Amino acid sequence: MNHEKLKEAFLRGGEREAAEWFREMLKGVVRLGLLEAMAEEVEALCGPRYRPDPKDACHRAGSERGVAFLDGEKEAIRRPRVRHETNSEVRLATYEAASSPQGMFDQVVAAVAQGMPVRGVERAFAGAVSKSEASRMWVEKSREQLSLLRGHRLDDADWLALLIDGVWLTRELCVVIAVGIDAEGNKRMLDFEIGSSESAAVVASLLDGLEKRGFAPGASRRLLVLRDGSAAIERAVSRRWPDSVRQECMVHAQSNLREKVRQRDRADIDRLFKTLREAQGRQAGEEAFDELLEFVSERNAAAAVALKERRGALLAFHHLEVPATLNTTFLSTNLIENVIRNWRAQSGNVKRWNEKADMVPRWMATGLLWAEAGFRKVRHAGDLPRLATALSLCAPSSDAADAAPSSCAPSESAGQEQACQEATNR
Repeated sequence: MNHEKLKEAFLRGGEREAAEWFREMLKGVVRLGLLEAMAEEVEALCGPRYRPDPKDACHRAGSERGVAFLDGEKEAIRRPRVRHETNSEVRLATYEAASSPQGMFDQVVAAVAQGMPVRGVERAFAGAVSKSEASRMWVEKSREQLSLLRGHRLDDADWLALLIDGVWLTRELCVVIAVGIDAEGNKRMLDFEIGSSESAAVVASLLDGLEKRGFAPGASRRLLVLRDGSAAIERAVSRRWPDSVRQECMVHAQSNLREKVRQRDRADIDRLFKTLREAQGRQAGEEAFDELLEFVSERNAAAAVALKERRGALLAFHHLEVPATLNTTFLSTNLIENVIRNWRAQSGNVKRWNEKADMVPRWMATGLLWAEAGFRKVRHAGDLPRLATALSLCAPSSDAADAAPSSCAPSESAGQEQACQEATNR
C-alpha cells in the first residue's frame, strides 16, 4: 500500500509528499526490525514460545506500552516484559537502547551549540527530548570538550607565535584567550582564563597553565607575542619571556585613535593605518608611522604623545624585516575577535552566567574547539621560515644590525652561542 502511494506521489511530481511517504516507510522498517530484535532477545532469555525450558531462570511476563526513538521522534510501541526467577524485572538491552534519548545526543548538542535554547530543542524534536534531558546532554558534552581542550599537551609543536586577547562577557566577567601558531602555519586554541578583569594576575595564571602543558618557543628562538593594547598583558608577558617580540594589535590601536579625532579626520586615520599595515620592513614601517604621527600631532597633541610612546610596540613586527605577506596575520588579534564574535552569536540565548559552577568554562571551551575545527593554515605559510629565522636568537638585533651582521647577543648563554655557531656552519 505504501509503495503504491509513494509511486503515485512521484508521478504527480509531489517531491515533498513522496519524501514524507518514503520517510514513513523507513520508520516502519526500523520499527519492525526493533520488534524482531526484542523478540529474539526474549527468546534467548526464556527459550521458544510455548515450549519454555524449566531450567531457564527467566520467563515471559506479557507486554506493556513503551516508547522508542525512531527518526528523531518518540513513537509508542508494545514492549515485551521478562521476569527473573527472583521475581525481578529483566531489562532488555534492545529496548533500553531504542528508548534512550541518548541516540539523539549529537543532534541535541549541535542544536544547543548553534544557539537554540533547550526549550526550543524540546519543541523542535516534538517532545522527544525534554528540556531537562537536552540540558543534561549539553552539560555532559561541554564538560567533555573542556577536558579535551585542557588535556592536550602543547610540547608537540614548534611554536612561533602566541596571540593573547581579553574579551568581556559581562561588566564583571572577563575571559583572556590564547591562540598559538606553529612553524608550519597551523593555528590552535591553547587555553583561556576567567577573571573579574584583564589583570596581570589573570594573564600570568593563563601563561602558567600553558607552560605546565609544555608550551615554549622553539630552541634558540624568541617568541612572537601578539596582544591587544592591554598594559596588563604586556607586563605579564614581559616577565615570562623578557626576550620575546611583543607586537600590539594595530586594529585595536586604530579603533582607539579614531575616537580621539574629529569625525571628518577618521577616514584619513584609516588610510594611514592601512599604509602602516601594508608596509614591509623597518624603514617602510618607520616612514608610515611618522606620517601617521605627524597627522595626529596636528589634531590632538595628547593622542600624539600616547601614540609616540607606543611606537616600539606597534612597529615590533616591522623590525623583524619579514615579508609583508605575513602582516595580515601578525599585526592584529582579529583571529580571536572573529572567534568570539561567532561564539557570542551561539551563546546569545544565555541570559545569566553562573560563575560559581563550571558554566562559563564549559561554554567557552566548546565554542573555542568548534572554532578551531574550522581553522585553516596561516596565509602565505611558505614565508614562515623567514619569520622563524628573524626570531632566532642568532639573528642580529635591529639596533646592531649594521655593526654586527651575524652575531649572537652577548648576553646569551654558552649553549645558545654553540647553537648559533652550529646554525651558522650549516
